[in-house]
Amino acid sequence: MANIKANSDKQTKRINFRLNELEYEKLSQSASTYGLTVSSYAKQLALKSNLRKPYFSASDTQQIILELTRQGTNLNQITRKLNQGDPLTPAMLAEIKKMQEVQRQLWRQLQK
Repeated sequence: MANIKANSDKQTKRINFRLNELEYEKLSQSASTYGLTVSSYAKQLALKSNLRKPYFSASDTQQIILELTRQGTNLNQITRKLNQGDPLTPAMLAEIKKMQEVQRQLWRQLQK
């Protein structure tokens, strides 16, 4: 009886990527160590990879970066005013407290 693969096992998708000479040589040496072709070795690496799930989605990461950028800008403005001898106003103090709270929330998320 012929050994026929099920349609779901048929490999129909192709992935291509480029490497420089040094990267290819390293991949090739590693593949030969395991007695595999370069493509089989790369496939095994991709399928068996233990990548950690990101803490945040891409959109959440963008929002975090935007918020931290805003905080940095605000902190620079507050620092500039204080260095010029201006007094710490209630608005500045409120902004600093807001920044601290956002950073605490972010830190709690990162510790999960």
